[in-house]
Amino acid sequence: MTTQDMVVLHARTPGAKAQTRDGTFTGTVWGDPLMPARDNVLMNTVYFSPCSRTYWHRHEGGQMLHVTSGEGWVCQRGSAPVKIQQGDTVWTPPGTEHWHGSDNESFLVHLAFSIGTTEWLEEVQAPEFDALVEAAHKGAK
Repeated sequence: MTTQDMVVLHARTPGAKAQTRDGTFTGTVWGDPLMPARDNVLMNTVYFSPCSRTYWHRHEGGQMLHVTSGEGWVCQRGSAPVKIQQGDTVWTPPGTEHWHGSDNESFLVHLAFSIGTTEWLEEVQAPEFDALVEAAHKGAK
């Protein structure tokens, strides 16, 4: 049996800088690295302003999100968006195409634990986002 030393990361990656995310996100989004990529896992705190979101994407080994503040949406391709809020945890299985982001009336902050590579796909266009979120709002009433 091979053993590895445990790693304790205090607060966040030393020297790492929060950066705006563009090219694979719509709206104003910031990523703050908690841990550099290690053992095929990447950890970030992600801050979404209202109406911000990722592009469609999938993760080689899956992704876990844990919402720490605000409200937003997660959506698996072919399904209706699901509302998420502070305290919620989302597991997206490997290879599942999805997007996530803030509601149109709230910020969203979540921890993102991504396993393996991320394949970025097309943008979730405003009409598609608006229609999906509007339908989800109506379904929640």
